[in-house]
Amino acid sequence: MTTTDRSRLGSRLQMARGWYWAFGVNGDPYAMLLCGQDDTPDHWYEQIRSASEGPFRSRCGAWVVTRYAAAAQVLRGPGFARAGGEAAEEWARPFLDARPAGGPPPAAVDELVPEYRKVAAEAGARLDLLRDLARETPARGVTARLGLAGEDARRVAALLHSGAPALDARLTPQPLAVTERTVAALAELRRLAGAEGVRAAAGCEMAANTVTNAALATLRTPGLAGRLADDPDVADRIVAETLRTAPPVHLEAGRATAGQTVEGTAIAEGDVVVVALAAAHRDPEVFAEPDRFDVDRAATPAALTSGFGHSDGLEEFAARHAAAALRALADVLPGTALTGPVVRRRRSPVLRGISRCPVEI
Repeated sequence: MTTTDRSRLGSRLQMARGWYWAFGVNGDPYAMLLCGQDDTPDHWYEQIRSASEGPFRSRCGAWVVTRYAAAAQVLRGPGFARAGGEAAEEWARPFLDARPAGGPPPAAVDELVPEYRKVAAEAGARLDLLRDLARETPARGVTARLGLAGEDARRVAALLHSGAPALDARLTPQPLAVTERTVAALAELRRLAGAEGVRAAAGCEMAANTVTNAALATLRTPGLAGRLADDPDVADRIVAETLRTAPPVHLEAGRATAGQTVEGTAIAEGDVVVVALAAAHRDPEVFAEPDRFDVDRAATPAALTSGFGHSDGLEEFAARHAAAALRALADVLPGTALTGPVVRRRRSPVLRGISRCPVEI
């Protein structure tokens, strides 16, 4: 099936989403999570965790892991790999390579700070934090690295934005128009810049959300913006806590490459295992008051990354952009206020993508 077969593709997307709703309303919290209709999905994570002492077996066909130790075992163990085509629904297969391995190392935080200051100055006092700063700065970096300028740079930046739903589309069927637009954007990015272009679409969206989530946490936590203004190094602790509470990737799907036992549950070779990183990072057996944003946490394990035995650098890319943005905005965040609601994308259970965040500095 190709995206040119619109009728068949649209039917498959609608059917898959219909099954998820049917499973969800009949007691499958993971299926409801995949529907991606909640701004705060934490209650689904808790329902998945409480439904089983070990991995939760969803009617969607996956084992779902929500506890920190089990998540670490699956992500770091040798018996699991990212889910391949043989384990994916037909409608999801165009997005399986949306996160290719490897790529150049991300720029250092100190190199990114001036870029964020420049973009923030251009955006003015009233801006959309996501669109005008958090998404714009990584996209400029990508186009500069590709040697693009002018109309070519603007075109690639638009393609990066259109390719943003790719990671969500691996697990959750998107509307037909979004699916077609995303597939076309990834194909054009691959034509223009190879695997690096495809990787950039995922990386820029992960960075944009992490930057915005880190800034929002700073604004919403009493006294934290003032601490950051007094000591910009607090940015590192803010980012670390953001990676725990709002990781760049909330769900990562893998496949067992050999028979495994996870939390006392036998996982057969070929089984799909989904790690809910956002749930694992709020495991009450590991983190005291897990729902509280606390930059002064001590002796807690680091946030997990969705690498399945290897790191492609995208979490580090997102973290460095967030740290740079906080340092660049440190002096002005104490006087910054939201001027409207923060709007999150629907059907975005993987990235919990933000689409709007209006602020005034």
